[in-house]
Amino acid sequence: MTTDNSTKLGDGTVSIETLSDIPGVGSKLRKTLVDHFGSEAVALKVILDFRVDLVASVPGIGDKQAVNIVKAVYENRFGVSSYDILRSPDIRKIFDDLLDIIRGYANTTYARDKLFLYFPLPPERIDEILKRQKIFADAADMARNLSDNQRELLTKNLSNVRSLYYKLKPRRIEGRVVITNDEKVFDKLIQEGIDKWCPVYILSEGENAVDYAQGYDLVFYIAPYGDFDETLDILDNVEVLGKDWTLSDILPEQTVNFYSRNYRVIDAACKLADAFENLPHNDSTDEYTDNLDFNSLTQVGELLKLIDEDGNVAAQVNKELDRYRHAVKTFPTAMAETEAWLNDEITSRISKSEVKLGGQQIITILQSADMDGADGGAMRNMLPAEIVETFSSTAREAEDKLVEMLGLTVREADWVTGIVSEDISLPVKMLTPQINDLEDKLRRRFADLKFTTIKKVAGQLDDLQGIVNEAVQTLLEFDLYLAVGLFAADYNLHTPNISMEYEGIAIEKAQNVFLVESMLRGRHGKVQPIDYEIGITPLASKGTNGENCAILSGANSGGKTTTIQTLAQVITLAQSGFPVPAEKCYVRVFEELYFFYKSRGMVSAGAFEATLKQFADIVVSDKSKLALFDEVEAITEPGSAANVIAGLIEILQRDSSSVTVICSHLAQEIQEAASVPVRIDGIEARGLDENLELIVDRSPRFGVLARSTPELIVERLAKLSRGEKKRVYEKILENLMRDRV
Repeated sequence: MTTDNSTKLGDGTVSIETLSDIPGVGSKLRKTLVDHFGSEAVALKVILDFRVDLVASVPGIGDKQAVNIVKAVYENRFGVSSYDILRSPDIRKIFDDLLDIIRGYANTTYARDKLFLYFPLPPERIDEILKRQKIFADAADMARNLSDNQRELLTKNLSNVRSLYYKLKPRRIEGRVVITNDEKVFDKLIQEGIDKWCPVYILSEGENAVDYAQGYDLVFYIAPYGDFDETLDILDNVEVLGKDWTLSDILPEQTVNFYSRNYRVIDAACKLADAFENLPHNDSTDEYTDNLDFNSLTQVGELLKLIDEDGNVAAQVNKELDRYRHAVKTFPTAMAETEAWLNDEITSRISKSEVKLGGQQIITILQSADMDGADGGAMRNMLPAEIVETFSSTAREAEDKLVEMLGLTVREADWVTGIVSEDISLPVKMLTPQINDLEDKLRRRFADLKFTTIKKVAGQLDDLQGIVNEAVQTLLEFDLYLAVGLFAADYNLHTPNISMEYEGIAIEKAQNVFLVESMLRGRHGKVQPIDYEIGITPLASKGTNGENCAILSGANSGGKTTTIQTLAQVITLAQSGFPVPAEKCYVRVFEELYFFYKSRGMVSAGAFEATLKQFADIVVSDKSKLALFDEVEAITEPGSAANVIAGLIEILQRDSSSVTVICSHLAQEIQEAASVPVRIDGIEARGLDENLELIVDRSPRFGVLARSTPELIVERLAKLSRGEKKRVYEKILENLMRDRV
C-alpha cells in the first residue's frame, strides 16, 4: 500500500537523480548518508522510498531533519509543499494538532514519521486525494469491525515492530578458528569479515596447522585443492572443507545474527500474521494480507523458538546440548567445590580415625610431608592401611560427585577417573593435565553440538529472510493504515464527498475533533453536532442561496470559533485524503486555505498594518481559497473595524473562487456599512435553563442575527443576586433590552 516513488517534479521536467538534487542536502549531509548506507545509490533509494525511519537512524540526523529530507522529495513529487496550501500559521497549527492526534494512534516510529507526508494537496492532485480517501475509508471500515481482543493484539504486537537492522555488528565466537593454506580463500575470508567473528589464519610454507589449531574447541581447515595437513590428525575436533565450501559452512551465526538482532520485531511479525487471517475484509485490508506468506511466517515463528535474542540455541531445544552447556558453564565451580569437599572430608575422616597413631598426628605428618616435598607414593608404606583406604575411597567419592555435578553419562564418567592425584598428601592434589583434558572434551562436545544445531536452524532461516523482510515492511505500512482507521472509528469520521463541481463546503452532524478528544479523555460530556454550509454545494439548506461569504454572529461561548475551527478541520483532513468529522460533507478542493484566530489583547498600529497587508494578499490572489476569520474586529476600534470588514466582504463576494466565513460581534454594523447584501448566520443563546445556565443551539441558523449573550448573562446575575446588587443588574438589563428594541 505504498505510493509510487516517481521522482518527477510537478511539471514532469526535472527528476531527482542524486542526493545533491534533494533540497537541503549539502555536501556534508551527502557524505554522512553515503557513509552510513554504503553508497549513494542505496541512500537515494531509501529516501525515494520515503523511509523516514531509516534516514532518522543515520548518526547525526535526528527525526525532524529526516522528516524534512524525505518530505522535500515527497513535495517534489507532487510539485507542491504543505505551506502552499496551508497559507496562515493558524491553519497550519490546526492541521498539525490534527496530525498529532492521528500520530498518537501509530505504534511504530515508521508510521508516526510517515504521517508527516500526508498533508493537504491542491486541486490538480485530486486523483491522489481520492486514492488516499478510498484506502482510509477501508481502514475506517476495518477498524470499526475489530473486536477488542483483535485491536489489543494488533496494537500490542505492532508496538514491537520497527525497521529491520541489516547492518549488524559481528559477535565474537570463542573457541572457533578457521585455517587455510590458500591465499584466495584467506582473502575472501577477510573480505567477508570472518576474522571479526573468529581468528582466521593462513599457513606459510613449513608451518603446521596443528600449531594454530591447538586450544580451540572447533577447527575448520579449508583446503580447496585437497592437500590436507596431516599434523591435524592428532585432533578430533577438525572439520575439513574442500573447494565447494561456503560461508554458512563455517559461520551459520551470520544468518542467525540477523534474526537474533531483530528477534522481537520478527517474533511480533509472526504473531501478527496469525491475527491477520481473521481481520475484517475489504480491498485495502486484503492487499496487506496478500503480502504476508502465512505458512512461511508460521515456520519462522517456530524456528525463532529455537534461538534466543543473543543468537544462541535456546534452552530446552536439545537435551544433550543443554547438558553440555550446563557442564561447561558449571565446570570451574564444580572443580572448586569438589576439591574443597575432598580435602574437608579426608581431614574429617582421618581426625575421627582410631588407629594407634593419633589422627591429628597423621594430619601433621601429611601436611609436613607436603611442605617438605616428600614422595607421596612412599607415604603409602608409612601410613596404616586404614588411612590409605580413606584416601582412596574419598577420592573415588569425589570423582563420583564431580560426575554428578557435571551431569555426565556413565560412559563419560571415565573422563573423570584419575583426576585426583594418587599421591597421599594434604591438601589432596587435583591433576591439572587431567582437569584441562576433561574441560577440553566437554567444550569440544558442546561446541560441535551447538554448531550442528545452529547450522541446521540457519539453513532454514536463510531461505526465509526475504519473506520476513516483506512481512515487516508490510506491517510498518499497515500501522499507518490502522492508525488512521482507529482515529476514524474513535472520532466517528466519515468519507467526504469531494468534487471540483462544488464551490464551497457543507457539513451535517459535524463534531469538532478537539472537543471530541477532550470528551474521550473524560473532561466533559457529549459533543453537540452542528450543521453549516457556505458556497454552492448539493446541500442547499433553507436560508442559503449559494453565498460565498457570510458573517457568523452569536453569543459569547456559543460556538462561533468552534464552528469555523470545525470547518478548518474538515477541509484540511479532506484535502489530505483522510475521513472527516461529519456524517455528511460536500467539499471542493481549494488551492489555498486560511484561518485567523482573534487577536489576543490590544493590536498596535504596526500590527494593524501587517494584518491589512495579509488580508490584501488574500483578496488579490486569483487562486481558489477558503478563508476563515475569528472576530477580526479586534484589529482596531469597533467603528473602524466594521468598515474594514465590510470592504473586505465586498471584494471577496465578487470572487466566485473564494469562500469566506467571518465570525464577528459586529454583524449588524458590518451589514449597515456594506454596500452589498451580506448573509448573516447566528448561533443563538435561547435563554437560561433551570440551573440558570445558557441554552445554546450550537448549529448556526442561516440568515438570522443571533441574540446577544450580554443580556442573558445580566439576567442570570440578576436572578442569582439579592439586595442592591440585584437592582443594579436589573437596571443594566432594562437598558440592554431597550437598546435591543
